[in-house]
Amino acid sequence: VEARTCCASILSVFHEHCDPTTTGVEDYSDRRLLVVVFVITVCGMVKSLIRHLGIRWLPEAGGCILVGVFGYLIMQHMPHVQFAFDGDMFLRIMVPPIVFEAAVKINKSAFRRHVIPICIFAIVGTLASTAFTAFILHKGSELLGRYVSTIPVRESLIFGALISSIDPIAVLSILNTMGMNDTDTIYVLIFGESLLNDGVAIVLFQTLVHFLDESLVIDSDVVLDAFMHFVVVALGSVTVGALSGACATVYFALMHGISTPMVEVIMFCCWSFIPYYICDMVEWSGIVAIVANGFVMDLYVIGQKHHHQQNGSSSSSGVDDEIDFLVNGTGGNNSGGRARNNRGIFNYEGHLSPKADSHVHFVIEIFATLMETAIFAYLGLFLFSPRYHWSGYLTFISIFATVMGRVMMIPLFSTIANFFNRMSLSSRNPRISSSSSVSSLPINNNEGVHIDRRMQLVLVFAGLRGAMSFALVEHIPMFDTTTGQG
Repeated sequence: VEARTCCASILSVFHEHCDPTTTGVEDYSDRRLLVVVFVITVCGMVKSLIRHLGIRWLPEAGGCILVGVFGYLIMQHMPHVQFAFDGDMFLRIMVPPIVFEAAVKINKSAFRRHVIPICIFAIVGTLASTAFTAFILHKGSELLGRYVSTIPVRESLIFGALISSIDPIAVLSILNTMGMNDTDTIYVLIFGESLLNDGVAIVLFQTLVHFLDESLVIDSDVVLDAFMHFVVVALGSVTVGALSGACATVYFALMHGISTPMVEVIMFCCWSFIPYYICDMVEWSGIVAIVANGFVMDLYVIGQKHHHQQNGSSSSSGVDDEIDFLVNGTGGNNSGGRARNNRGIFNYEGHLSPKADSHVHFVIEIFATLMETAIFAYLGLFLFSPRYHWSGYLTFISIFATVMGRVMMIPLFSTIANFFNRMSLSSRNPRISSSSSVSSLPINNNEGVHIDRRMQLVLVFAGLRGAMSFALVEHIPMFDTTTGQG
């Protein structure tokens, strides 16, 4: 065990300071960039074929991972072309556009309607899933002590936290092909949980990593400090995101009618990422901040007005006029977009010009789709990297613990969510008594949701794990025999 730990430490130092694939020496060579562009191009072709041929047994994300795997196999025979997984690039460059696009895209009225079960699953459920997974992993490795090393409680909790980050892209894609949209209950529950779940899992992971210290004695004071750290990071990140969204709203309100539509779209993208890097700089959660920022900017900068009324009025303008209006603010159908906005700053009408409003969703979706495709191809490239050592027994225990943690969490918290929903309905409608049957609940979507067994089954399968967990693994510090940390 000591020899293995020593070798792991040496490998960690090598990859961090000496390996040219991770120290940035050859990160931007033409050959490497060609490989990146080619892999993303093939991924785009595979995704299009999967959708065109109606292949349901292989999700688009799985197709991108397979492209990455084949790309890795081909690169083994290409000299001087090496890649290594860069967790910092993943979390700081590739993830923010995806999270922000999801925060803007989610239907706010539907989210508000289902906020109770979403928050229960994403916050309390993530904490419980971490505990369930850690317990099963620790006890399972203890029972198989003849074949694998027992995973300590601290490491089990860290694994439970990082693996609790779900990525239901494949499930949402299947629901889309079945005709569901962002107003359907099951779609909103899955989408909303995944949106908040990442931030909770990352904050919990960062909190638990501080326990990797041999000299640290875990007592009530340490647990209280960890809890306070979790609360401070979570609330602080939400505050930074909300304040950044408020500042963006003030900016666009003051600049309404002054900036051209193209500048508005560019500034919208810039404002979207500011809170992420502020929180990352002070070691808070950029994911939580960018979600809060996305909610505020969607409500007050984009607004909740109906876009199809605006789009229909400008459909007859020529392409050249539209481009000229986007770049220079002249030509096309201005429709009062240059007029000063005399309304209040924080209103649901938004502060973007009609042209910028109709294009901003498309632009952020392009960035999110590009990053999403690159992430899954990136994951496939390093799936069988020789840097990682596989253990069949640990793999089986980990998968079993992850699945069972989800299976235990969903029914338990679905029951709790249904209880709170019934209490909310009873307070608004006294005619609904606590003794009435579940079948007597209103079916009006505006009056809440009852999570039945079929929904629970879909929610269990929606708990697929993605590349976020893989990136968090790279941020676990290797054990240092000198400091006793890691």
